[in-house]
Amino acid sequence: MLLFTAFNSCFAGGEKKLTGARSSSIGGASVAISDVWSAFNNQAGLASLKQSFFGVYFENRYSLKELSYKAAVFAHPTKLGTLAFDVSHFGFSLWNESKAGLAYARSFGKYVSFGAQLDYILINKGEPYGRFQMVTFETGLLANLSPKMVIGAHLYNPLNARIAKLSDERAPSGVNFGLAYHASKQFLITSEVEKFIDEKINIRTGIEYYLVDALAIRTGISTQPAQFSFGVGLNVRKFTIDISTCRHQVLGFSPQASISYAID
Repeated sequence: MLLFTAFNSCFAGGEKKLTGARSSSIGGASVAISDVWSAFNNQAGLASLKQSFFGVYFENRYSLKELSYKAAVFAHPTKLGTLAFDVSHFGFSLWNESKAGLAYARSFGKYVSFGAQLDYILINKGEPYGRFQMVTFETGLLANLSPKMVIGAHLYNPLNARIAKLSDERAPSGVNFGLAYHASKQFLITSEVEKFIDEKINIRTGIEYYLVDALAIRTGISTQPAQFSFGVGLNVRKFTIDISTCRHQVLGFSPQASISYAID
């Protein structure tokens, strides 16, 4: 029953999945922040990368191995914009979902960045249902209102792509809109609103504070589902290591970890 509840409250097929332990630790309020994990959360954030990055991520949702989520990303900035390729896998042998995405992001002047990604998703529902595949896309926008204030917007699966040909089962379409306020070089406050078809509005809020240049502490909350999150980030030479966990009042803890490497 617990596993059934977790599947129905989290993933049904083709949903957008929050990725990166930094994002998870601030309640998921990541639509207005920029890092290599923007390849999953808001592709416009990739435009600000100055170096190539490779990253891997792992999440054990509600401490159940059947709900494990793994992802990897490579992003490379060029003179014409940033290119990124990402892959992910969720689930176990009887039900799993794999995704591959190709993203492009570019800045237009100092104030606006745009990103888009083409997604291929393969869903294996096991016997007797078999496999299903779909193609969709997502787009994102970032705007610098001031040196301290950034707003972000992200649209996922705007065509409401169909998962199964013989039925009208479709992947959900959704939009995220939020802001990030850099109160100082060390202190960040971020918040966003997320709305998917047939789901309640999800409000996410988080804060990030750098105790020293190499060490950050983070915390956040979200409303759908109601969760509290916290985590730490460590910058060691070219490595960025983030560890976080979220706690659902009924289903328990979901530990996450991600590591990225800056390539010269």
